[in-house]
Amino acid sequence: MKTLLSRLDLSYIYAFLSEATLGLTFIFYIILARILGPEQYGMFAAATALVGILAFFIQFGLPALLGREVAANPQEGSKSTIKFLLLEGLNSLPVLILLLPLAHALGFKGTGITICYLVVLAEICRSAKQTLRSVFRGLGQFRTESISVAIERFLVVLLAGLILFLSEDLVWVVATLVLVRMLDILGLLYYLGKKTQISSPISFKSLLQTLRMAYPFAISSVLWILYYQIDILMLKGLATTEEAGLYSAAYRLIEIFSSLPRVIFLVTFTRFARCQATEPERLPEEIHKSAYLLLAGVLPVLVTAGLFQTPLVETIYGQAFSPAINSLTILLPSLGIKMFGTLVEYFLQATGREKSLPPLLLTTVIINIVSNGILIPRMGAVGAALATLLSEIVLATFGLSLMIRIGYKRVGQRLLLIAVISLLVAAIPSLMLNGLNLIVAIGLMVLSLAIIIFLMRHNYFLKQFE
Repeated sequence: MKTLLSRLDLSYIYAFLSEATLGLTFIFYIILARILGPEQYGMFAAATALVGILAFFIQFGLPALLGREVAANPQEGSKSTIKFLLLEGLNSLPVLILLLPLAHALGFKGTGITICYLVVLAEICRSAKQTLRSVFRGLGQFRTESISVAIERFLVVLLAGLILFLSEDLVWVVATLVLVRMLDILGLLYYLGKKTQISSPISFKSLLQTLRMAYPFAISSVLWILYYQIDILMLKGLATTEEAGLYSAAYRLIEIFSSLPRVIFLVTFTRFARCQATEPERLPEEIHKSAYLLLAGVLPVLVTAGLFQTPLVETIYGQAFSPAINSLTILLPSLGIKMFGTLVEYFLQATGREKSLPPLLLTTVIINIVSNGILIPRMGAVGAALATLLSEIVLATFGLSLMIRIGYKRVGQRLLLIAVISLLVAAIPSLMLNGLNLIVAIGLMVLSLAIIIFLMRHNYFLKQFE
Protein backbone atom coordinates (compact mmCIF):
# COMPACT_ATOMS: atom_id res chain seq x y z
CA MET A 1 0.00 0.00 0.00
CA LYS A 2 2.85 2.37 0.83
CA THR A 3 4.38 1.70 -2.60
CA LEU A 4 1.02 2.27 -4.28
CA LEU A 5 0.50 5.59 -2.52
CA SER A 6 4.00 6.72 -3.46
CA ARG A 7 3.17 6.05 -7.11
CA LEU A 8 -0.25 7.67 -6.98
CA ASP A 9 -0.72 11.40 -7.49
CA LEU A 10 -3.82 13.55 -7.16
CA SER A 11 -4.37 13.53 -10.92
CA TYR A 12 -5.78 10.01 -10.64
CA ILE A 13 -8.09 11.07 -7.83
CA TYR A 14 -9.42 14.00 -9.86
CA ALA A 15 -9.86 11.77 -12.92
CA PHE A 16 -11.83 9.32 -10.76
CA LEU A 17 -14.05 12.12 -9.45
CA SER A 18 -14.74 13.24 -13.03
CA GLU A 19 -15.90 9.74 -13.93
CA ALA A 20 -17.88 9.42 -10.69
CA THR A 21 -20.02 12.46 -11.54
CA LEU A 22 -21.55 10.36 -14.33
CA GLY A 23 -23.73 9.05 -11.51
CA LEU A 24 -25.58 12.39 -11.57
CA THR A 25 -26.46 11.88 -15.23
CA PHE A 26 -27.51 8.28 -14.54
CA ILE A 27 -29.88 9.40 -11.79
CA PHE A 28 -31.29 12.18 -13.98
CA TYR A 29 -32.10 9.71 -16.76
CA ILE A 30 -33.94 7.48 -14.28
CA ILE A 31 -36.04 10.46 -13.12
CA LEU A 32 -36.62 11.48 -16.75
CA ALA A 33 -37.95 8.02 -17.60
CA ARG A 34 -40.22 7.87 -14.55
CA ILE A 35 -41.81 11.28 -15.13
CA LEU A 36 -42.11 11.29 -18.92
CA GLY A 37 -43.17 7.66 -19.31
CA PRO A 38 -42.13 5.07 -21.89
CA GLU A 39 -43.33 6.94 -24.99
CA GLN A 40 -41.55 10.28 -24.50
CA TYR A 41 -38.49 8.69 -22.92
CA GLY A 42 -38.35 6.18 -25.78
CA MET A 43 -38.29 9.09 -28.23
CA PHE A 44 -35.43 10.68 -26.30
CA ALA A 45 -33.53 7.39 -26.12
CA ALA A 46 -33.94 6.78 -29.85
CA ALA A 47 -32.78 10.32 -30.69
CA THR A 48 -29.78 9.91 -28.36
CA ALA A 49 -28.86 6.60 -30.03
CA LEU A 50 -29.02 8.19 -33.49
CA VAL A 51 -26.93 11.17 -32.45
CA GLY A 52 -24.49 8.86 -30.67
CA ILE A 53 -23.61 7.42 -34.08
CA LEU A 54 -23.44 10.84 -35.74
CA ALA A 55 -21.15 12.09 -32.95
CA PHE A 56 -18.29 10.27 -34.64
CA PHE A 57 -18.48 12.69 -37.57
CA ILE A 58 -18.57 15.68 -35.24
CA GLN A 59 -15.58 14.72 -33.12
CA PHE A 60 -13.58 12.83 -35.77
CA GLY A 61 -10.91 11.95 -33.22
CA LEU A 62 -10.10 15.63 -32.59
CA PRO A 63 -10.31 15.68 -28.75
CA ALA A 64 -7.79 12.83 -28.40
CA LEU A 65 -5.42 14.40 -30.93
CA LEU A 66 -5.54 17.80 -29.21
CA GLY A 67 -4.98 16.19 -25.80
CA ARG A 68 -1.81 14.56 -27.12
CA GLU A 69 -0.55 17.74 -28.78
CA VAL A 70 -1.09 19.84 -25.65
CA ALA A 71 0.54 17.23 -23.39
CA ALA A 72 3.55 17.02 -25.71
CA ASN A 73 3.94 20.80 -25.96
CA PRO A 74 1.65 22.76 -23.59
CA GLN A 75 2.69 26.20 -24.86
CA GLU A 76 2.16 25.52 -28.56
CA GLY A 77 -0.48 22.79 -28.37
CA SER A 78 -3.01 24.91 -26.49
CA LYS A 79 -2.88 27.52 -29.28
CA SER A 80 -4.79 25.05 -31.49
CA THR A 81 -7.86 24.97 -29.22
CA ILE A 82 -9.97 27.40 -31.28
CA LYS A 83 -8.91 25.68 -34.52
CA PHE A 84 -10.06 22.29 -33.22
CA LEU A 85 -13.37 23.74 -32.01
CA LEU A 86 -13.85 25.38 -35.42
CA LEU A 87 -13.26 22.04 -37.13
CA GLU A 88 -15.85 20.36 -34.93
CA GLY A 89 -18.28 23.14 -35.81
CA LEU A 90 -17.64 22.62 -39.53
CA ASN A 91 -18.02 18.85 -39.10
CA SER A 92 -21.40 19.51 -37.49
CA LEU A 93 -22.83 21.23 -40.60
CA PRO A 94 -23.29 18.10 -42.76
CA VAL A 95 -24.66 16.29 -39.70
CA LEU A 96 -27.31 18.99 -39.25
CA ILE A 97 -28.17 18.84 -42.98
CA LEU A 98 -28.44 15.04 -43.11
CA LEU A 99 -30.32 14.77 -39.82
CA LEU A 100 -33.73 15.66 -41.27
CA PRO A 101 -33.89 12.89 -43.92
CA LEU A 102 -32.34 10.42 -41.47
CA ALA A 103 -34.90 11.30 -38.80
CA HIS A 104 -37.77 10.94 -41.29
CA ALA A 105 -36.42 7.58 -42.46
CA LEU A 106 -36.30 6.35 -38.87
CA GLY A 107 -39.89 7.40 -38.18
CA PHE A 108 -39.39 10.65 -36.24
CA LYS A 109 -42.21 13.14 -36.79
CA GLY A 110 -43.25 16.52 -35.40
CA THR A 111 -41.86 16.90 -31.91
CA GLY A 112 -39.52 14.00 -32.54
CA ILE A 113 -37.71 16.01 -35.24
CA THR A 114 -37.29 18.91 -32.81
CA ILE A 115 -35.93 16.56 -30.17
CA CYS A 116 -33.40 15.16 -32.67
CA TYR A 117 -32.08 18.61 -33.52
CA LEU A 118 -31.87 19.63 -29.87
CA VAL A 119 -30.01 16.42 -29.02
CA VAL A 120 -27.57 17.12 -31.88
CA LEU A 121 -26.93 20.61 -30.49
CA ALA A 122 -26.36 19.06 -27.07
CA GLU A 123 -23.90 16.61 -28.65
CA ILE A 124 -22.03 19.44 -30.41
CA CYS A 125 -21.65 21.11 -27.03
CA ARG A 126 -20.55 17.83 -25.45
CA SER A 127 -17.91 17.39 -28.17
CA ALA A 128 -16.63 20.91 -27.49
CA LYS A 129 -16.51 20.11 -23.78
CA GLN A 130 -14.54 16.93 -24.52
CA THR A 131 -12.07 19.02 -26.51
CA LEU A 132 -11.64 21.56 -23.71
CA ARG A 133 -11.26 18.75 -21.18
CA SER A 134 -8.45 17.36 -23.33
CA VAL A 135 -6.72 20.74 -23.13
CA PHE A 136 -7.00 20.80 -19.34
CA ARG A 137 -5.64 17.25 -19.09
CA GLY A 138 -2.82 18.06 -21.49
CA LEU A 139 -1.89 21.03 -19.31
CA GLY A 140 -1.94 18.76 -16.27
CA GLN A 141 -4.89 20.65 -14.74
CA PHE A 142 -6.89 17.59 -13.71
CA ARG A 143 -8.31 19.39 -10.67
CA THR A 144 -9.75 22.16 -12.85
CA GLU A 145 -11.16 19.63 -15.28
CA SER A 146 -12.81 17.67 -12.47
CA ILE A 147 -14.39 20.81 -11.02
CA SER A 148 -15.67 21.98 -14.42
CA VAL A 149 -17.25 18.59 -15.14
CA ALA A 150 -18.87 18.42 -11.71
CA ILE A 151 -20.31 21.96 -12.04
CA GLU A 152 -21.68 21.29 -15.52
CA ARG A 153 -23.34 18.00 -14.62
CA PHE A 154 -24.73 19.40 -11.38
CA LEU A 155 -26.26 22.40 -13.17
CA VAL A 156 -27.67 20.19 -15.93
CA VAL A 157 -29.38 17.92 -13.41
CA LEU A 158 -30.58 20.85 -11.27
CA LEU A 159 -31.94 23.14 -13.99
CA ALA A 160 -33.14 20.50 -16.47
CA GLY A 161 -34.66 18.60 -13.54
CA LEU A 162 -36.47 21.74 -12.39
CA ILE A 163 -37.87 22.31 -15.90
CA LEU A 164 -38.85 18.64 -16.02
CA PHE A 165 -40.90 18.89 -12.82
CA LEU A 166 -42.49 22.21 -13.84
CA SER A 167 -43.35 21.44 -17.46
CA GLU A 168 -43.08 17.67 -17.96
CA ASP A 169 -42.19 18.64 -21.53
CA LEU A 170 -39.23 16.86 -23.16
CA VAL A 171 -38.55 19.72 -25.60
CA TRP A 172 -38.03 22.23 -22.81
CA VAL A 173 -35.92 19.79 -20.83
CA VAL A 174 -33.51 19.12 -23.71
CA ALA A 175 -33.46 22.84 -24.61
CA THR A 176 -32.40 23.58 -21.04
CA LEU A 177 -29.66 20.95 -21.35
CA VAL A 178 -28.37 22.65 -24.52
CA LEU A 179 -28.45 26.10 -22.91
CA VAL A 180 -26.52 24.97 -19.82
CA ARG A 181 -23.87 23.29 -21.95
CA MET A 182 -23.49 26.34 -24.21
CA LEU A 183 -22.99 28.64 -21.23
CA ASP A 184 -20.54 26.15 -19.75
CA ILE A 185 -18.47 26.15 -22.98
CA LEU A 186 -18.39 29.95 -23.10
CA GLY A 187 -17.33 30.10 -19.44
CA LEU A 188 -14.56 27.54 -19.97
CA LEU A 189 -13.27 29.35 -23.06
CA TYR A 190 -13.11 32.61 -21.11
CA TYR A 191 -11.31 30.92 -18.21
CA LEU A 192 -8.88 29.05 -20.44
CA GLY A 193 -8.17 32.19 -22.46
CA LYS A 194 -7.10 33.94 -19.27
CA LYS A 195 -4.70 31.12 -18.37
CA THR A 196 -3.04 30.41 -21.72
CA GLN A 197 -3.14 31.31 -25.40
CA ILE A 198 -5.84 29.26 -27.10
CA SER A 199 -5.79 30.66 -30.64
CA SER A 200 -3.37 31.08 -33.53
CA PRO A 201 -3.69 31.99 -37.23
CA ILE A 202 -5.99 29.55 -39.03
CA SER A 203 -5.75 28.66 -42.71
CA PHE A 204 -7.58 26.21 -44.93
CA LYS A 205 -4.32 24.26 -45.31
CA SER A 206 -3.86 23.95 -41.54
CA LEU A 207 -7.46 22.71 -41.16
CA LEU A 208 -6.90 19.98 -43.76
CA GLN A 209 -3.60 19.02 -42.15
CA THR A 210 -5.29 18.67 -38.77
CA LEU A 211 -8.01 16.45 -40.24
CA ARG A 212 -5.36 14.23 -41.82
CA MET A 213 -3.65 13.91 -38.44
CA ALA A 214 -6.98 13.08 -36.76
CA TYR A 215 -8.24 10.41 -39.15
CA PRO A 216 -6.39 7.47 -37.51
CA PHE A 217 -7.98 8.46 -34.18
CA ALA A 218 -11.37 8.69 -35.89
CA ILE A 219 -11.06 5.30 -37.62
CA SER A 220 -10.01 3.69 -34.35
CA SER A 221 -13.10 5.15 -32.67
CA VAL A 222 -15.39 3.70 -35.34
CA LEU A 223 -13.82 0.26 -35.11
CA TRP A 224 -14.07 0.41 -31.31
CA ILE A 225 -17.81 1.18 -31.57
CA LEU A 226 -18.30 -1.69 -34.04
CA TYR A 227 -16.35 -4.01 -31.78
CA TYR A 228 -18.71 -3.43 -28.87
CA GLN A 229 -22.04 -3.19 -30.73
CA ILE A 230 -21.63 -6.14 -33.08
CA ASP A 231 -22.35 -8.70 -30.35
CA ILE A 232 -25.85 -7.35 -29.67
CA LEU A 233 -26.67 -6.98 -33.37
CA MET A 234 -25.57 -10.53 -34.18
CA LEU A 235 -27.40 -11.92 -31.15
CA LYS A 236 -30.61 -10.31 -32.40
CA GLY A 237 -30.07 -11.83 -35.82
CA LEU A 238 -28.74 -15.27 -34.90
CA ALA A 239 -30.40 -15.97 -31.53
CA THR A 240 -33.50 -14.89 -29.61
CA THR A 241 -34.41 -11.48 -28.25
CA GLU A 242 -34.15 -12.96 -24.76
CA GLU A 243 -30.52 -13.95 -25.36
CA ALA A 244 -29.74 -10.42 -26.55
CA GLY A 245 -31.36 -9.01 -23.41
CA LEU A 246 -29.38 -11.31 -21.12
CA TYR A 247 -26.09 -10.43 -22.81
CA SER A 248 -26.93 -6.72 -22.71
CA ALA A 249 -27.65 -6.90 -18.98
CA ALA A 250 -24.28 -8.55 -18.33
CA TYR A 251 -22.48 -6.08 -20.55
CA ARG A 252 -23.99 -3.07 -18.76
CA LEU A 253 -22.41 -4.33 -15.56
CA ILE A 254 -19.07 -4.72 -17.34
CA GLU A 255 -19.24 -1.07 -18.44
CA ILE A 256 -19.31 -0.04 -14.78
CA PHE A 257 -16.08 -1.88 -14.03
CA SER A 258 -14.51 -0.65 -17.29
CA SER A 259 -14.58 2.89 -15.90
CA LEU A 260 -11.88 1.99 -13.34
CA PRO A 261 -9.03 1.44 -15.83
CA ARG A 262 -10.33 4.41 -17.85
CA VAL A 263 -9.56 6.66 -14.87
CA ILE A 264 -5.93 5.54 -15.03
CA PHE A 265 -5.71 5.89 -18.81
CA LEU A 266 -7.02 9.47 -18.76
CA VAL A 267 -3.89 10.42 -16.81
CA THR A 268 -1.34 8.05 -18.33
CA PHE A 269 -2.21 9.18 -21.87
CA THR A 270 -0.90 12.66 -21.09
CA ARG A 271 2.09 11.21 -19.24
CA PHE A 272 3.02 9.08 -22.26
CA ALA A 273 2.67 12.02 -24.66
CA ARG A 274 4.78 14.33 -22.51
CA CYS A 275 7.51 11.71 -22.04
CA GLN A 276 7.61 10.99 -25.77
CA ALA A 277 8.12 14.69 -26.47
CA THR A 278 10.63 15.52 -23.73
CA GLU A 279 12.13 12.36 -22.20
CA PRO A 280 11.41 9.30 -24.38
CA GLU A 281 13.87 7.25 -22.34
CA ARG A 282 11.45 7.50 -19.39
CA LEU A 283 8.56 5.83 -21.25
CA PRO A 284 9.32 2.35 -19.82
CA GLU A 285 9.09 3.89 -16.33
CA GLU A 286 5.67 5.36 -17.15
CA ILE A 287 4.51 2.03 -18.63
CA HIS A 288 5.59 0.27 -15.44
CA LYS A 289 3.72 2.80 -13.31
CA SER A 290 0.54 2.41 -15.38
CA ALA A 291 0.71 -1.38 -15.23
CA TYR A 292 1.28 -1.22 -11.47
CA LEU A 293 -1.80 0.96 -10.98
CA LEU A 294 -3.93 -1.33 -13.15
CA LEU A 295 -2.87 -4.39 -11.18
CA ALA A 296 -3.16 -2.76 -7.76
CA GLY A 297 -6.29 -0.69 -8.40
CA VAL A 298 -8.37 -2.73 -10.87
CA LEU A 299 -7.49 -6.42 -10.54
CA PRO A 300 -8.61 -6.71 -6.85
CA VAL A 301 -11.96 -5.13 -7.78
CA LEU A 302 -12.46 -7.64 -10.59
CA VAL A 303 -11.71 -10.55 -8.25
CA THR A 304 -14.08 -9.19 -5.60
CA ALA A 305 -16.83 -8.58 -8.16
CA GLY A 306 -16.29 -12.12 -9.46
CA LEU A 307 -16.98 -13.55 -6.02
CA PHE A 308 -20.33 -11.70 -5.88
CA GLN A 309 -21.54 -12.13 -9.45
CA THR A 310 -24.77 -13.90 -8.53
CA PRO A 311 -26.07 -11.41 -5.94
CA LEU A 312 -24.87 -8.54 -8.17
CA VAL A 313 -27.03 -9.63 -11.11
CA GLU A 314 -30.05 -10.66 -9.06
CA THR A 315 -30.03 -7.51 -6.92
CA ILE A 316 -29.80 -5.12 -9.87
CA TYR A 317 -31.91 -6.95 -12.46
CA GLY A 318 -33.93 -9.47 -10.46
CA GLN A 319 -34.28 -13.26 -10.59
CA ALA A 320 -35.50 -13.19 -14.19
CA PHE A 321 -32.01 -12.18 -15.32
CA SER A 322 -30.18 -14.96 -13.46
CA PRO A 323 -29.11 -16.63 -16.75
CA ALA A 324 -27.09 -13.47 -17.47
CA ILE A 325 -24.61 -14.72 -14.86
CA ASN A 326 -23.40 -17.29 -17.42
CA SER A 327 -22.26 -14.46 -19.70
CA LEU A 328 -20.93 -12.35 -16.84
CA THR A 329 -18.65 -15.17 -15.65
CA ILE A 330 -16.87 -14.84 -19.01
CA LEU A 331 -17.06 -11.09 -19.60
CA LEU A 332 -15.82 -10.04 -16.16
CA PRO A 333 -12.51 -11.97 -16.37
CA SER A 334 -11.99 -10.58 -19.89
CA LEU A 335 -11.36 -7.17 -18.30
CA GLY A 336 -8.25 -8.69 -16.70
CA ILE A 337 -6.56 -8.84 -20.09
CA LYS A 338 -8.52 -6.12 -21.86
CA MET A 339 -6.93 -3.41 -19.72
CA PHE A 340 -3.53 -4.31 -21.16
CA GLY A 341 -4.85 -4.16 -24.71
CA THR A 342 -6.27 -0.71 -23.95
CA LEU A 343 -2.93 0.30 -22.41
CA VAL A 344 -1.27 -0.47 -25.75
CA GLU A 345 -3.94 1.55 -27.58
CA TYR A 346 -3.30 4.66 -25.48
CA PHE A 347 0.46 4.14 -25.70
CA LEU A 348 0.40 4.04 -29.50
CA GLN A 349 -1.81 7.12 -29.73
CA ALA A 350 0.24 9.11 -27.24
CA THR A 351 3.57 8.31 -28.90
CA GLY A 352 2.54 9.20 -32.46
CA ARG A 353 2.02 5.61 -33.65
CA GLU A 354 -1.77 5.85 -34.00
CA LYS A 355 -1.63 4.64 -37.63
CA SER A 356 -0.81 1.18 -36.26
CA LEU A 357 -4.17 1.01 -34.48
CA PRO A 358 -6.70 0.67 -37.35
CA PRO A 359 -5.15 -2.59 -38.67
CA LEU A 360 -4.92 -3.93 -35.11
CA LEU A 361 -8.53 -3.07 -34.28
CA LEU A 362 -9.79 -4.22 -37.70
CA THR A 363 -8.20 -7.62 -37.12
CA THR A 364 -9.90 -7.78 -33.72
CA VAL A 365 -13.28 -6.81 -35.20
CA ILE A 366 -13.02 -9.48 -37.92
CA ILE A 367 -12.13 -12.16 -35.36
CA ASN A 368 -15.04 -11.00 -33.19
CA ILE A 369 -17.52 -11.22 -36.07
CA VAL A 370 -16.32 -14.66 -37.20
CA SER A 371 -16.33 -15.97 -33.62
CA ASN A 372 -19.84 -14.63 -33.04
CA GLY A 373 -21.03 -16.23 -36.26
CA ILE A 374 -19.72 -19.62 -35.11
CA LEU A 375 -20.56 -19.50 -31.39
CA ILE A 376 -23.87 -17.59 -31.13
CA PRO A 377 -26.02 -20.15 -33.06
CA ARG A 378 -24.70 -22.88 -30.75
CA MET A 379 -24.45 -21.09 -27.39
CA GLY A 380 -26.45 -17.85 -27.59
CA ALA A 381 -25.37 -15.11 -25.17
CA VAL A 382 -22.62 -17.30 -23.73
CA GLY A 383 -21.20 -17.69 -27.24
CA ALA A 384 -21.16 -13.91 -27.67
CA ALA A 385 -19.32 -13.59 -24.35
CA LEU A 386 -16.75 -16.18 -25.45
CA ALA A 387 -16.26 -14.29 -28.73
CA THR A 388 -15.63 -11.11 -26.75
CA LEU A 389 -13.11 -12.88 -24.51
CA LEU A 390 -11.29 -14.27 -27.55
CA SER A 391 -11.22 -10.81 -29.13
CA GLU A 392 -9.76 -9.26 -25.97
CA ILE A 393 -7.03 -11.92 -25.88
CA VAL A 394 -6.19 -11.27 -29.53
CA LEU A 395 -6.15 -7.47 -29.06
CA ALA A 396 -3.84 -7.62 -26.03
CA THR A 397 -1.57 -10.28 -27.56
CA PHE A 398 -1.19 -8.58 -30.94
CA GLY A 399 -0.90 -5.14 -29.33
CA LEU A 400 1.84 -6.15 -26.91
CA SER A 401 3.60 -8.03 -29.71
CA LEU A 402 3.57 -4.78 -31.67
CA MET A 403 5.09 -3.00 -28.67
CA ILE A 404 7.87 -5.60 -28.64
CA ARG A 405 8.57 -5.06 -32.36
CA ILE A 406 8.83 -1.26 -32.12
CA GLY A 407 11.63 -1.40 -29.57
CA TYR A 408 10.14 -2.20 -26.15
CA LYS A 409 11.09 -5.86 -26.19
CA ARG A 410 11.58 -6.65 -22.49
CA VAL A 411 8.72 -4.42 -21.33
CA GLY A 412 6.35 -5.94 -23.91
CA GLN A 413 7.39 -9.48 -23.01
CA ARG A 414 6.81 -8.90 -19.31
CA LEU A 415 3.46 -7.21 -19.91
CA LEU A 416 2.32 -10.04 -22.16
CA LEU A 417 3.04 -12.61 -19.48
CA ILE A 418 1.47 -10.42 -16.78
CA ALA A 419 -1.65 -9.92 -18.95
CA VAL A 420 -2.16 -13.68 -19.31
CA ILE A 421 -1.71 -14.24 -15.58
CA SER A 422 -4.04 -11.31 -14.83
CA LEU A 423 -6.70 -13.01 -16.96
CA LEU A 424 -6.25 -16.20 -14.93
CA VAL A 425 -6.51 -14.34 -11.61
CA ALA A 426 -9.69 -12.53 -12.71
CA ALA A 427 -11.16 -15.84 -13.94
CA ILE A 428 -10.62 -17.82 -10.71
CA PRO A 429 -13.92 -16.67 -9.05
CA SER A 430 -15.81 -17.61 -12.23
CA LEU A 431 -14.09 -20.99 -12.30
CA MET A 432 -15.16 -21.48 -8.67
CA LEU A 433 -18.78 -20.81 -9.64
CA ASN A 434 -18.38 -23.56 -12.22
CA GLY A 435 -17.00 -26.15 -9.80
CA LEU A 436 -13.31 -25.38 -9.21
CA ASN A 437 -12.21 -26.71 -5.81
CA LEU A 438 -11.62 -23.97 -3.20
CA ILE A 439 -8.17 -25.27 -2.22
CA VAL A 440 -7.07 -25.43 -5.84
CA ALA A 441 -8.47 -21.93 -6.43
CA ILE A 442 -6.55 -20.49 -3.47
CA GLY A 443 -3.38 -22.22 -4.64
CA LEU A 444 -3.76 -20.83 -8.16
CA MET A 445 -4.46 -17.35 -6.81
CA VAL A 446 -1.41 -17.32 -4.51
CA LEU A 447 0.90 -18.69 -7.21
CA SER A 448 -0.38 -16.25 -9.85
CA LEU A 449 -0.06 -13.23 -7.58
CA ALA A 450 3.45 -14.30 -6.57
CA ILE A 451 4.49 -14.43 -10.24
CA ILE A 452 2.93 -11.01 -10.93
CA ILE A 453 4.75 -9.49 -7.95
CA PHE A 454 8.03 -11.01 -9.15
CA LEU A 455 7.58 -9.73 -12.72
CA MET A 456 6.52 -6.26 -11.56
CA ARG A 457 9.57 -5.65 -9.37
CA HIS A 458 10.89 -2.27 -10.42
CA ASN A 459 14.47 -3.32 -11.12
CA TYR A 460 13.47 -6.52 -12.87
CA PHE A 461 10.76 -4.89 -15.03
CA LEU A 462 13.11 -2.12 -16.18
CA LYS A 463 16.28 -4.19 -16.22
CA GLN A 464 16.92 -3.66 -19.92
CA PHE A 465 17.00 0.10 -19.46
CA GLU A 466 19.32 0.40 -16.48
